[in-house]
Formats: sequence, structure tokens, C-alpha cells
Amino acid sequence: MKRICLLVCFFLSLHHLSAQTFTVTGLIKDTTGQEIIAANVWLTAGKDSLHTTSNETGRFTFSGVQQPVFSLRVSVLGYETWSKSYDFRNAGSQINVPVIILVMKTSTLQEVIIRGKQAPVVIKEDTIEFRASQFRLRENAVAEDLLKRLPGVDVDKDGNVTMMGKKITKLRINGKDYLVDDIKTLTRILPVDMIEKIQLVDDYGDMARVTGRKSGEPQQVLNIQTKSELNKGIQMQTIVGAGNDGRYNAALLANYFNGDHQLSVSGNTNNTSALAGTATNSNATINYRDQPTKALSLNASLMGGHTVSNIQSLSNVTTVTNEGTLYIANNTGSYSRNNNYAFYGGAEYKPANGDMLNFNMNMSLNTAENVNVVSALQTGYQKKDQLTKNIINNRIPVIGAGVFGSHRFNRKGRVLSLSLYMSYTDNDNDQDGMNNILYYNADSTLAKDSLLHQLLNKQNNDFITSAQVSWIEPIDSTSSMELRYLINYTRSDNTQVTDWLDMEGKQQRIDALSNEFKYNMSQQQLELNFRKNLKKFDYTLGVRLMPSGLSGHGTNGEAPTKLHSTPLAPVLRIQYKLPRSQFISLFYNGVVIFPGYQQLQPAPDLTNTEFPIIGNPLLKPGFTHSLFLNYRSLNTANTHTLFLHLAANYTKDKVVTNTVTVKDSFNTVKQETHYLNTDGDYNYRFVYGWSKRIQDGKYNFYLDGTASYNNNVLYVQDVKNFARNLAMSQSARSNILLPWIELMGGVTYLYNKNVYIPGDNNTTNITTWTFNLVGKVYFLKTFAFGFDASKQLNSGYSGSLSSNPLMANVFFEKMFFKKRLTARAQVFNLLDENARLSQAISGNTVTESRDNLLSRYFMFTLQLDLKKFKGSK
Repeated sequence: MKRICLLVCFFLSLHHLSAQTFTVTGLIKDTTGQEIIAANVWLTAGKDSLHTTSNETGRFTFSGVQQPVFSLRVSVLGYETWSKSYDFRNAGSQINVPVIILVMKTSTLQEVIIRGKQAPVVIKEDTIEFRASQFRLRENAVAEDLLKRLPGVDVDKDGNVTMMGKKITKLRINGKDYLVDDIKTLTRILPVDMIEKIQLVDDYGDMARVTGRKSGEPQQVLNIQTKSELNKGIQMQTIVGAGNDGRYNAALLANYFNGDHQLSVSGNTNNTSALAGTATNSNATINYRDQPTKALSLNASLMGGHTVSNIQSLSNVTTVTNEGTLYIANNTGSYSRNNNYAFYGGAEYKPANGDMLNFNMNMSLNTAENVNVVSALQTGYQKKDQLTKNIINNRIPVIGAGVFGSHRFNRKGRVLSLSLYMSYTDNDNDQDGMNNILYYNADSTLAKDSLLHQLLNKQNNDFITSAQVSWIEPIDSTSSMELRYLINYTRSDNTQVTDWLDMEGKQQRIDALSNEFKYNMSQQQLELNFRKNLKKFDYTLGVRLMPSGLSGHGTNGEAPTKLHSTPLAPVLRIQYKLPRSQFISLFYNGVVIFPGYQQLQPAPDLTNTEFPIIGNPLLKPGFTHSLFLNYRSLNTANTHTLFLHLAANYTKDKVVTNTVTVKDSFNTVKQETHYLNTDGDYNYRFVYGWSKRIQDGKYNFYLDGTASYNNNVLYVQDVKNFARNLAMSQSARSNILLPWIELMGGVTYLYNKNVYIPGDNNTTNITTWTFNLVGKVYFLKTFAFGFDASKQLNSGYSGSLSSNPLMANVFFEKMFFKKRLTARAQVFNLLDENARLSQAISGNTVTESRDNLLSRYFMFTLQLDLKKFKGSK
């Protein structure tokens, strides 16, 4: 009987094995690390034989494979035929074959290399990849020069990088985080000849990378992949420059590579800010990476930064109230000194079975001293003059640590993932403020003056904990279920102490302006979703329950705060791969938005006595519904690309301002800012980017545009009002990249309209045309002349801020010692322009700013480029 039972079990297991199918995927590269496109791949499993070809990313997929024991054969013109047998009986239904490396064919008569033309742009699901070798660049070019040539990417004069209208603030090298506050620290000095490809990645976090489930709006990350053949050697670039009026610039980048051992040192210091005054920026970063074993990798980063600035600026502020319109002309002088220090360390363990354990920690310290002197002239429905001086000292230490782990079960490919992160932030803020206000009669004669000298101390301590667990249960080779639980908890202890000093310097505590306010916020998520992942169609559907709560109490006798909400939201993400490298995706996201400390704090904040801020401890958490549609297209000839992004947001119970005008002791009006919850706030956004390559990149054309409409809700005197804002931009650019000249030019149109309802003549229309031209001419092999010019035409600003600057910079350079040393003479702000304009809109207030520019100056710079890699001469 026992033998019969064993025999039955044996045949049942055979039946189960025969009924199960497998999905086999793999990646094909050559010996340089380049993905191979259109390679023929044959899979043989028993009597079955399947065929496919690798796609534009070098990947191939076989679905419906009947057994986990099979052999692969790969063939492509110009490479040796490759074959190998595999046994994945313990791997589950999803089988990932190790990377297949093909070797080029060689001939004893003569060398013949036949390779397909590489595509300059490759679009993947969450990644846009640009191959550096397919973009025309000169010797000694840096990463920023390459970024300026990429479709959909914009690099402004300050080195800030944006992709599809979104600023990129996170940088990775070979997939590992690079700790820099500002990515231009590296992009302006990293040699482009070290770069194999640049990737713009939509990053959804560690959990998404393991589970494949993406939630929320991704962070855009810039990943620079270095050339695989440069894995042993040293590279260094040094820049030193000096100019008139004490101007200077110095930078260093040094990289040491020895297989898995990498050490990078970078730093720069300069006082060449575009704004008038003095500004010194210095920072240094050390990055170290090592992989002592195949499964274990270590990394550490240390960063330090120091900034000192003394800047002058002008601004006009228009505020619409029920009392009338208030106009304020501000003349601001600001001095700041900032020091930043940070350490980051991490370890990642990946055993052969696909499990992963990741640990990281971070420590940082930011200290800042700011002195602001503002002269504000108020006109409109009342006339006042205000002279304010604020001295603010801030100290913010932060410490955090996190761990993430995942385990992939052999049986059916189940995946369990867990993460835990904790951080503590201590913000100590001291303010010494003096407000001198002059009050005027109706005939503009001086009525009274008032002087208030106050000392304000704010201490905000936040302890944040976040944990989540995810369980993936496959249903078959293309579908699975996920059960996920997440909890975020924040404990915030806040103290505000206000003292007033009289004319004799005697200090008096003001209890009505002092308070200790503590609150806790918790948000939980319980989610169940279903995912179906076909070859071209990938969708996730589910439901998410998000219980949230906020409780707190203060010391001024106000009632304890206890607020709860339990929103229920769908989980929706759809992605479809269209023919000819086209991707379209649609996803919904629901997010709980908690009010901040400033909005909750019940004690008035009189940092600016004319505009007190009074929080509301009874505010409810808001909830934002967001819908996103993305489209990416790359034609088969790889001559043009198109990116589209549409977004719509609606917030329920959004925290908005309620501006209330009150009479002060001098019978004039102050504007208090209060907060409350309301519905009706929504916005739409559209972004697109199109590019066209002609003659293998010799000529390139770009079109970029954005449009947004914001329906902002605000209250004035407890009455609901709307501020509707329409903003549009359109730019057209082109470049010519020939051996003897590089020429890039473009035009950008910006339009910003703000309508405050109700009210007469409360509409602002700002338009700006910007024309720019950048060029570099090469002659006599080692000489070059370059220039960049930008002209602005502004309209709609108030008369006192009118400015249409024409900015122009020129340089002349000569290369020595086999182009290792470059000497450069530069002139900045050649025409000695003095200002640039900008506008900001917040509720019922529109601020127009004028920043004074640095006057014309000269610089002489030397740049030394050295490198030595294994096998190089």
C-alpha cells in the first residue's frame, strides 16, 4: 500500500510539473558591456524549440516554456555563436538567465568587425537611456556638455538640470547613490570620455525595485554609467582660475578605480555667483565603494560645504484684501553663512539565491546664520513705512538609519519584503528681530512711529518611524497578488518662546506669544492588489485603506487635538508597450496630506509684526487625488523622440490660508494669516518634449512646452475666494555640431496670468521672451573661441522693476601638451547688465522680484586633465 501511495504521488508531481509553464528572460551584451540588438535566440526544451530576437535594450523573453531544463543558442552577425544548457528546477516560474556575453569574430587573414549601428536613445519602462558615444562632443568635454544635447533635458546657466519640467536633485554613479547637495558639483567637472551612458530613471524606491509594484509619483534620478573598460586606473581634472575684483574659481575631481574598489574625491570653491554682492561657495565630497565578496558591497560618503553671501534685491508685493489692495515696495539686503556636513554609509548583501539585505545610515549637521534688513514702503488702502532687521541662527542635526530586506522563495517565486527606517531631527532656531514702523495720516504727514524688539526661540524635535511589509503570491507565470501593510509615525515636540525688549534693554516674557505644542501623526496603509504582466500589457488593480490620525496638546489651555480619517482609495496602474518603441502609462495616486507645525501652532508668530501668523490645532489631514498619464515614443530610425506628461490633482480638506485684517493700537490695519480646511482646490499640468536628429546628430531640433492651470482656494475675512493661475511656456531650440563649430540657439516664451476673484483690476499678466545663442569655434587644431548670449524681453512688470537684460560672456582658449592643459581667458557679463526679473504667486499675494547682477569681470583659468587606465598609453 505504501508503494502504491508513493507511486500515485510521483505521477501527481509529474502532472503538476507538466502543467506548469515558465517565463525565461535574459540580457545579451558584448565584451565592452554594450547591449546587442536583434540577436537571434533559440531555446530548446525537450522536443520543443522556440525562437525570438533581442529588443532595443538587448533583452529577450520566452513565455510558456514547458520545463525548467533547457538550452540556449545565440547568433548575430559579427559575433561568435554562443550556446549553453541550464537547469532551473528550483528557481520558480520566473527564470532570469545570467547575462550572456558575446565575443566578436576574428579572422586570420584580416580583422573584420561588423556591428549594428547603436541607437543614441533607448526608452525602457521607467528609464530613458542616452549613449554618450552617439552624441558629438569634443575632447575635454564634461558631463554637463552631454546633458545639454539630450532631448527633453534642460540645463540652465546655474547648472540646474530639469527633465520634462521637473528638477533633478539626485545623482547616481553606476547605480549607486552619490551624496551631493547639488549635482552640478559633479556634472561640471566629470569628463565625458569616462561616460558610457546617461540614464534618467523614474525611481519608486527599494520596495518597488523588488516587488515590481510602483506607488506614488517617482523621484527622477540621474544615473551616470561609466565605461566598463575603465575599471582599473586613475583620472584627475583640476581647474584653477583668478580674475579682477578678487574673483577666483578652483575645482578638483579625482577618481581611482581598481576593479570593485572605487575612490572618488571632488571639491570646488568660487566666488563667481551671478548675483551682485559677494558670494563664496565651497564644498567637498569623498565617496568610497568596495565589494569584498561577490555578495557583499560597501559604500560610504563624506561631504562638507560652506557658503557665505551678501546679496541685494528689490521686490514689489501686491496683496488683494476686502479692505482694498495693498502695495509694498521692498528693498532687501541679506547676509548668510551656512555650513553643511553629512555622512552616509551603507552595506548591501545579495546571496546567490536572489535574496537581498540592505542597511544604510546618515548623519548631517546644518548651521546657518542669516541677517536680513528689509525696507518696506506700503501704499494703497493705507500708508506705512517699515524697517525690519532679523538675525536668525539655526542649527539642525539629523540622524537616521534604515534596513531593507527581501526573500524570494523557491516555491512558485513568492517574495517577502520588509523595510524599517527611523530618523531624528532637532531644529533649534533663534531670532533677534527689530521692527520700526512709521504711520502716516491721510495727507501723508507722519502720525506715529513704533519700535518693537523681540527675541524668538523655536525648538522643533521630530522623531519619524516608517515600516512596511509586502507579500507577493504568484498565481501563474504572468500574474500575482500582493498584500502590503505600511505605517508612518511622527512625534513632534515644539516650543516657541517670545520675549520683548524695552528701550532700556529689559527683557520681558510674553506668555500669549509663547507655547509648548506636542503632537503625534500616524498613517497606516493596508493594500491588496492584483498584477498582470504580459509581454506588452502590464496593469495593477487593487484597493488601499489608509487610516490616519493626528493628536496633540499645548500649554496655553487650548483643547486637546484629536482628529482621525479613514480614506479608501483605489490602486490603479496601467502600462502598455505600443509598436515601434512606444510606451503609454496611466496611474492613480491617493495621498494623505498632514498639516505642518507652522499651520498647527496656536501661538501667534510675530516674525513680521505687520503679517502675524496664527496656526490652527484643529486642522484635519487633507487627501489629494492625482491622475497621471505618460507617453514616450522613439521611432525605429531613432531620428526623433517624443515625451508627453499630463497630470491632474484634486485635494479634499486642503489646508488653505484665511487672511483677516484687524485694527492695531494705532488704528491701522494688520493682515493676520490663519488656516482652515476646505474643498475645491485643483490643478492641471501638461508637459511635452520633442526632438529630431538629422545627419547622425550633426543637426538637432528640440521643442519643449508646459502649461498649467491652478484653481487655488483662499479665504479673506472668512469669505471663500479663488485665485486662478494660468502659466505657459514654449521653447524652440536647435544646434549644429560640426568638427570646427558648435552652435546652439533657441527662443523661449513664458506667460503667467493670475486672476483674483472677486475684485476689480486684480489681474496680472507677465510675459517674457528669452533669446539665447551659444557657440564655440575651433581653429589651428588647439585654439578655440566661444561665446554665449541671452536677451530677455519682459512685459507686465511694474515700472520700477522693468528690465530687459542682454547677458553676454566670451572666452578664448589654447590647449597644450597633447591637449592635457587648457588655458582660458574669459569675460563675464560683457555688456555690464545689472538685473533680472522673476514672479511668484501665493494665494492673494503676487511678488515681483528684481535681482541685481554681478558687474563685468575677467577670469584667467587653467584646466589640467590627466588619466591613466590599464592598457592605455
